[in-house]
Amino acid sequence: MKKQIKLAVTLLMVTPLVLLTSCGGDDPIEEPMEEVVEEVVEETNEEYYQIPSPDEMFGFIKESGLKFNGELLNDIQSSTSYTEPTKQAMNFGVYSADLAYTAAYEEFNETTKYFGTVQKMAEPIGISAAFDKTLIERAQSNLDNADSLVAITNTSYFSVVDYLDQNEQGDKLGIIAASGWLETVYIVANTANYDSDKLAVDRLADQRLTLDNLLDYFTKYEDKEETKEMMGWLRELEVVFAQKEVAEENSGSGISLKKKDNGKMVLGSSSEDKTSISKEQFNAIKDKVNEIRNKIISTEEA
Repeated sequence: MKKQIKLAVTLLMVTPLVLLTSCGGDDPIEEPMEEVVEEVVEETNEEYYQIPSPDEMFGFIKESGLKFNGELLNDIQSSTSYTEPTKQAMNFGVYSADLAYTAAYEEFNETTKYFGTVQKMAEPIGISAAFDKTLIERAQSNLDNADSLVAITNTSYFSVVDYLDQNEQGDKLGIIAASGWLETVYIVANTANYDSDKLAVDRLADQRLTLDNLLDYFTKYEDKEETKEMMGWLRELEVVFAQKEVAEENSGSGISLKKKDNGKMVLGSSSEDKTSISKEQFNAIKDKVNEIRNKIISTEEA
């Protein structure tokens, strides 16, 4: 599933208005009344951007056969080293993705540790209210239940999203969402084997759409000092994905946007047995994501 984050742009809402009219002469009683329905289009200042939750990606890669790799997780011991507010928000997103990763693969001991880490990190960045007592108690009582644990970690992520959205902290929300997304891409890129994991590689290539969505979201906050670093990194990654598209156009590989039955747009290929990006393109995306991720989790002062 994907979480829809509300922003202040434009959304059209249609409201029915019923008008009763008479169709005859002087005696309206003898003539039938006709109901006419007119649509009044009312404009409001809302738009919805789709931001992916980490569990969506990890559920997919688990089903595609990729193995769990705990070495890719950000060390929880580093969590106390992040003292700068923006750095804390970035790594909250990273740890949230790591939490979802461990839950998806039923690594219960790790899930417990990462849930505790995310909960502790919520306080210094001002979102501890998103972790209410009921949520914490549910997590503690379902540590050995895989399905419940995945649902709880997903709920905790969306609780943070909703809290920040309702409290008009969209810039912080964007930083957390982007960092969490980058962590999922990092894990997939460093787990998938280009030659044998076609589905995972194709899913990685599809992330250009999510990247575009994140950049669109950030345009509202591009003047904020806190978002400039993340936006710069995302634009660097956009350049790498753009190089992928140029290569596809030159090679005539038949890559196109396709609409699924559920209405979502995805990148598709005209050939079912051909990976949507070349090995060189895959490695270029992987290298750039690794570079950005290393900057995010670095404990060294800038």
